[in-house]
Amino acid sequence: MNGLSARRLRVLLAAFVLFSGAVGYRVVSFAVLQGPVLAQRAEAFRYREDIVPAHRGDILDARGRVLATDIPADRVSAIVRQVEDPHRTAQLLAPLIGRSAEDIEAALTQPGREWVVLQRQLDPEVSAQIRALELPGIVLDPEPKRAYPMGDFASQVLGFVNWEYRGAYGLEAAYDSVVGGIPGQLVGERDLAGNVIALGQSSWSPPKDGATLVLTIDSAVQYLAESVLERTIQEQRAAGGTIIVMDVRTGAILAMANRPSFDPNRFTAVSDPALFVNRSVSATYEPGSTFKVITMALGLDAGVVTPQTVVDGGTYRELPDGTRIYNALLQEFGLETMTEVLIHSSNVGAMEVVDRLGPERFYDGVERFGFGQPSGVDLPGEVEGIVNRPGTAGWSLTTFYTNAFGQGIAVTPLQLVVAVSAIANGGVLMRPYIVQEIRDGQRIQVTEPTTVRRVIREETARTLSEMLAEVMDSYSTRFRIPGYRIAAKTGTAEIPGPHGYERGEGATIASVIGYGPVENPRFCVLVKIDRPKGSPWGERAAGPAFAEVFRQLLLLYGIPPSQPVDSVAGEGGRP
Repeated sequence: MNGLSARRLRVLLAAFVLFSGAVGYRVVSFAVLQGPVLAQRAEAFRYREDIVPAHRGDILDARGRVLATDIPADRVSAIVRQVEDPHRTAQLLAPLIGRSAEDIEAALTQPGREWVVLQRQLDPEVSAQIRALELPGIVLDPEPKRAYPMGDFASQVLGFVNWEYRGAYGLEAAYDSVVGGIPGQLVGERDLAGNVIALGQSSWSPPKDGATLVLTIDSAVQYLAESVLERTIQEQRAAGGTIIVMDVRTGAILAMANRPSFDPNRFTAVSDPALFVNRSVSATYEPGSTFKVITMALGLDAGVVTPQTVVDGGTYRELPDGTRIYNALLQEFGLETMTEVLIHSSNVGAMEVVDRLGPERFYDGVERFGFGQPSGVDLPGEVEGIVNRPGTAGWSLTTFYTNAFGQGIAVTPLQLVVAVSAIANGGVLMRPYIVQEIRDGQRIQVTEPTTVRRVIREETARTLSEMLAEVMDSYSTRFRIPGYRIAAKTGTAEIPGPHGYERGEGATIASVIGYGPVENPRFCVLVKIDRPKGSPWGERAAGPAFAEVFRQLLLLYGIPPSQPVDSVAGEGGRP
């Protein structure tokens, strides 16, 4: 062997020794040094821990109709290292799961990921299409999906269930711990396809399904309220509105309709989260002349006025500091009784009542009726409203007098309904509620009506009911309900802005609140129309809707007329 061949042999031998050493090092490194880490990763991959959602309880209306329920669905995931062709897989899945192919491919090729969820809550039909593709590394796991069979029906009352399967807004949020159940846990040994090995080591803690809620909401009344509200908003070219119907004897809410609304099945399509808010309990407004019902109740109960008390309903009242507070449209009513104060909706007459009461008795009574505090309804997000008492920054002598006719005071629609219902039922404030039963297996929890306190004497309530029945008779024929005596009061409230009250078209809130039949009151109804453009006045913008809701209510519950249809008084009416 010559010298050249010997050198080549030594070089090859050295290279072989270096290569063998490198390989040996890698083997030792993986097997010894990194062995525990890699084994832990493999173990974690084989033994995957999954949270198994509980079946959420159904939500039913008072008639047993399903308003919210769970339906079968699947979650599609990928075992990243088992996906043979990320590009092709992404192209095939994209049209089925509602994500772009680029987004899916990026998820499948993201470094360091072993398991990735691609989409959740797939319908069974979509799952079947994915399963038929037989894509390597693509796994389908069952998970429930929340469904609302009636679309946007009572959506702000119900709320919705988010991607984490937690209740968001409405009853879904308020009763999440009750209706949501307790999730289970599955720790299972998986094969390469991600399926649990039947004979492998595993542990299983089953979920506990949630309870069923039965609401006081009557779907027939709710549908009536929503359809009348939608039609009125369209006719008045209004921004929105609210209708609430409550059983005055118990505080049970039969309908709570808000517009605009949303479809909880498509909550991700909502761009403005304000649509999720239940404005019946979470938004305030100045009630305007509907608040004169409360003012008159306090005056009658304190004995400072009677229905026959006469006051001078001049155009305005001048305060000691020279401030003048006027009647609407600068109307002059002359001498008027307290009943006529309500019929005329006289601001000056209402100011006379609070003047005789004095601030302490007036505000004590306002708070006794539940204003300035939560009503206690079993809905989330309730606000307390605004009542400024003497000594607070928001109070002045001017606001004292304007509070008499519902200006400078802020209430929620539900607060007003609860307060007026107390007059209807003989003077007792009831706590409003919307869940009447919780059914948890064999255990049924029934909500009993709860008396909060007496706010006025029964005699006062009867007297005021007769006065408000005369007010209702004074309205135009299309507003009245022939054959029935209904107690009601309209309101036309201005909307405060940063520089005083707004002016111009669509700058009012038009409303009517009332109850009946007067002989044996069953229902209190509030119709509130926000920023109507057809007419700014409560009687014209909200009155026909109020009458329609009451007419249909009386028919639905089979309440017979209390007087002949042709005995109703003749035309009255105001703007």
